[in-house]
Amino acid sequence: MDPLQQLKLEYQESTAYHEAAHEVACIAQRIPVREFGLRIDSKGHGASHTYRRSAGDLNNTETDIREREESNVLLFAGYWGQVRVFAEIEDDAIAKDQSQIDELLDEMYPHKSVDWQAAKNKLREESHGLVAEYWPAIEALAKTLWAKPWKPQEKLPTIDMGWSDDKVEKSIDAKEVEAIVKPFGLNPIILADAAGTWIRPAEY
Repeated sequence: MDPLQQLKLEYQESTAYHEAAHEVACIAQRIPVREFGLRIDSKGHGASHTYRRSAGDLNNTETDIREREESNVLLFAGYWGQVRVFAEIEDDAIAKDQSQIDELLDEMYPHKSVDWQAAKNKLREESHGLVAEYWPAIEALAKTLWAKPWKPQEKLPTIDMGWSDDKVEKSIDAKEVEAIVKPFGLNPIILADAAGTWIRPAEY
């Protein structure tokens, strides 16, 4: 195989590890996952349909802070899962995750202050440790996803549109995720979408 083609194939496969790490980090922290599971396309894009905190709510109760921190651990996990199998990963492959991490940190600390950076470093290392701890589950999930055949992309709710500009995907729904990770002591909390609308639990 042409070296460039081989590199492309390895990168595509590493995307399965990126999304599997997001999914397992979510499950391990007892954050609910959505019924749509996870998916990748042939261009190296992916989506893990999890519940997590998004920037925009400036409340800073203990629950708000916990949700932001757990969400950042989840977001960092994609990088740790992917770089473990594809060290050549470039910054633009994780730019969206990094931007979301920084936005959540900005709601708790002045941007790039000492406290901001300390919190970022702490959550990055927590995520690294979680990925290492649950690596067998991440690997099993990623390998199963990668082994799936390419198929036409599923029509998803509006909230999920735009994750890919491709026409094909490999995917695993939440029930199959559950079957794969249960032997590793992980029990997902699966929440169905109501009428195609993403409803975030008040607490997770």
